Amino acid sequence: MMDVREQACGLLLAFESELTTRIVNSILVSWCKDQGRTLADFFSADAQEWSASCHLNVKIIEKLEQARDRLAGQILVAEQLQHERIGVLTALDAAYPELLKISLTPSHMPPVLFYAGDLDILKRQTIAIIGSRNASESSQIFARIAARYLAAQGANVISGNARGVDRAAYAGAIGGDAGHTTVILPQGIRTLSGVQMRALQPRIEVGQVLLLSQFHPDASWFMRRAMERNHVVTGLAQVVIVAESGSKGGTWEGATGALKRGRRVYVRQSRDDQPLEGNQLLLGKGALPLPWPADNLAGTLSSILQESRAMRERQQKQALQPDQIALLARPDAQYFALPPNSRRIIREVSASIYHLMDRTSRQLVRTN
Repeated sequence: MMDVREQACGLLLAFESELTTRIVNSILVSWCKDQGRTLADFFSADAQEWSASCHLNVKIIEKLEQARDRLAGQILVAEQLQHERIGVLTALDAAYPELLKISLTPSHMPPVLFYAGDLDILKRQTIAIIGSRNASESSQIFARIAARYLAAQGANVISGNARGVDRAAYAGAIGGDAGHTTVILPQGIRTLSGVQMRALQPRIEVGQVLLLSQFHPDASWFMRRAMERNHVVTGLAQVVIVAESGSKGGTWEGATGALKRGRRVYVRQSRDDQPLEGNQLLLGKGALPLPWPADNLAGTLSSILQESRAMRERQQKQALQPDQIALLARPDAQYFALPPNSRRIIREVSASIYHLMDRTSRQLVRTN
């Protein structure tokens, strides 16, 4: 676990600096990964060293200097997080979800994650169930039943903690004694209401529920954050199930983004309701139909579970060991002993191989 000061420096870099996710991740790579130095070292350095080591321009350096003045406040937040047993991960930590490194670009991969619960839940096969906040009763019933079945079969059901489909999926996943679910919050992990936390805490303590947030612990809900959260929801899943989508909005963006990343996406194909516009459009973009009501829903979901297992095996093969070419892994002492120019060449070649493997993997998934 990071000490309080290191956690506080992570908060400064990721949230107080007002830098883009891509720039924050590039600093983590160039300073922490390449040089083996801490974030506390980073915020103790001067502007000249930032410029020389990380190739940062004047505007970025000004933002970092302004953020550094707020270190005392973030130390207090970090102390409170430890007291409240809320964990903090940076993209360099071994426990950071490997699937996010594989699935998301540096512009979308959260540099910091906050969590409450057992991270081992993420080692299970993962299936996301997503849908509109204003979904029909039929869509919510579908989400609840599908989540209950998948969780009972050992899957980690991922949802986004919005009203409608998300909460129906959560209710279904925890409906059985052995169900597991990951809830990806569209807000800071400390902004949940007392009522919500009292309902979640017993499930967290027994290892049934994992809470994750990519936002500052005290960040309130905004639509933009809900949209950003969807990248993590679908990035962590091997298969995505869409209960109900419009032709735009968060569910649409999450589903189309998953298709672009080579994920299997299933959409509920209504038999009783009027055709769902967004669901029909997703079928035209390569999603697969999941009829509902179904004569044999268990049989259909069983095949989805098999696909999820096969996808997880492919992802595990793609996720190389940390001391090989993973872009945000900590290198070993032999790497640091090399001249700076040699380390730069290794990093550039590694990046090229990584992106080639990523494109190849996505093409294979689409053709299978």
